[in-house]
Amino acid sequence: MPQARDGFWRGMTRWLRRELSGGDLQSQITLAIAVAAMVPMIVAVCVVVVYQGIEYRDASQRQVQTAVRLGAGALDEYLERHVQAVEFAGRELEGRSMSRADMQQLLLDVHGVYTSFLTMTLADRDGVVIATSQRVDNVPAAWPELHGAAIWDRDYFRHAMSEPGVQLSGVFQGRGFGDDLLVAVSRAVQVDGQAGYVVQGAIPVAVLMNRVQSRVRTSDICLAVVDAVGQVVGSTEPERWPSLSEAPAHWFGAASQPGVVAEPAIAGWQIVGALSEAPGVLGADQATQLIALSTLLMGLIVAYVVGRWIAGRVNGPVNGLIREIRTFDLETLSETELQQRDLNWPQEIRALRAQFMTLLAKMIRARDSQNDLLAQSEELRFALHDEVMSRQAIIQEKTVALERANQTLERLARIDGLTGLCNRRVFDEELTRSWRAAIRDQQPLSVVLIDVDHFKAYNDHYGHLTGDDCLRAVARVLDDAARRPGDLAARFGGEEFALLLPRTDLAGAVRIGQALVSQVRELNIEHVKSSTGCISVSAGVAQVQYSDSATPDKLLQAADSQLYVAKETGRNRCVG
Repeated sequence: MPQARDGFWRGMTRWLRRELSGGDLQSQITLAIAVAAMVPMIVAVCVVVVYQGIEYRDASQRQVQTAVRLGAGALDEYLERHVQAVEFAGRELEGRSMSRADMQQLLLDVHGVYTSFLTMTLADRDGVVIATSQRVDNVPAAWPELHGAAIWDRDYFRHAMSEPGVQLSGVFQGRGFGDDLLVAVSRAVQVDGQAGYVVQGAIPVAVLMNRVQSRVRTSDICLAVVDAVGQVVGSTEPERWPSLSEAPAHWFGAASQPGVVAEPAIAGWQIVGALSEAPGVLGADQATQLIALSTLLMGLIVAYVVGRWIAGRVNGPVNGLIREIRTFDLETLSETELQQRDLNWPQEIRALRAQFMTLLAKMIRARDSQNDLLAQSEELRFALHDEVMSRQAIIQEKTVALERANQTLERLARIDGLTGLCNRRVFDEELTRSWRAAIRDQQPLSVVLIDVDHFKAYNDHYGHLTGDDCLRAVARVLDDAARRPGDLAARFGGEEFALLLPRTDLAGAVRIGQALVSQVRELNIEHVKSSTGCISVSAGVAQVQYSDSATPDKLLQAADSQLYVAKETGRNRCVG
């Protein structure tokens, strides 16, 4: 019925558009009579249908509100059970000392009770997986292939390490076991007063949505689950509200979109609902609509037939003039074809024809003049085109040369020409940016200053060219150490180098610095003027201090002080 009704209105619209756009007097008279007859009938039908449409929308809104409340209750109940499962596992791990085998068995036991988890994992404080459980034929089993995998970059791991209690993540793409859309429930396990492990269970979004939809037994309502950061977790109509998309702001608050209902759920999540198809004003009682449409259609047909008959009596001469005009071809028409004719038409129509023929004669003369001008302008256009193309080629050549020069200057301004590392200017810019980010996010930031031991003596003994080769070899070791996104190796000046390590605490930076010292020594570059017999480096490490007086310069001064200590205590070492 809705498709037939839509087809009727589309056909009616096309017919009215054709009649209105015809441009002939007969159509205008016909429509005027039809509209005058139909206006009272249309008003009456519209009043009835609109009233029923309002009633239908109110009922639909109440239905959506009920469905959203049921869905929110189902979501709260479902997620709360899994939060309790992860909380139980975390307390068991905190309550007694366990070997890794015991931890593995605990995960399997919990997963055996809460089988709707796709996987469960246990990771140490560095984000390395040490115990796993996956569902194979609905039976929990260990997942050795994932042991040793790194999950430190996952949001659910970082939140669990930094926030107390059980954390509920937003939706994310799984990896390692299929590519399902997942929601993670995670909790930090306290060991000696600090987070030592993170236990986590992954719930498939498809299972979560099936649970929510099981409470709403109707296909007329679309439900969506939105996480705490405003991202769509899943919906019953993925093509309309796809997962991982941003939830529109007009879904929530006092200015929410009409027809859309939002209900808060656990951990800042929300359930959003709307009708699968927005109700129209004709979505009320079908019998009343059928009678109204039938009455409207019959009245329109009668009014159209009567109006067409009256218009035909009035519009004959006008149609005759139109048919004559349509026989003219303005491209080849000449003035000799515009002769006077003796027609039995009303005086007004004959006068209109005479005026039109006069106008056509003027148009013919203007057309001939225009053709002459077009021929002349075409010749000028070709000449101008050739000149423009020549100038554009010159401009393009100059532009390419300028861009290449600018690119070369930009690269030379940021790279140290000898070692290929970033220069001091780039290091200072990145240090300032990383320092601000570390202060804002309260994340660790460390700097390692490296100095080549007895390098002046090396230069004096072996020559400056050999010294340059030595610096390039040391630079390659530093460049290999800056392997993470955000790490930066730079030449600080002369034989001094610097390594910027965002999100790295002092202990981690010291380990990196010690590795650098060892790797440079393992290059085994001969240095007879050094007590070690080969090229070595000293390193000083410092971490940013969170205080009002902290600045990037003070961080560098602290690292330089540690470098001085390394030099004074025998060189070939890292001090932090």
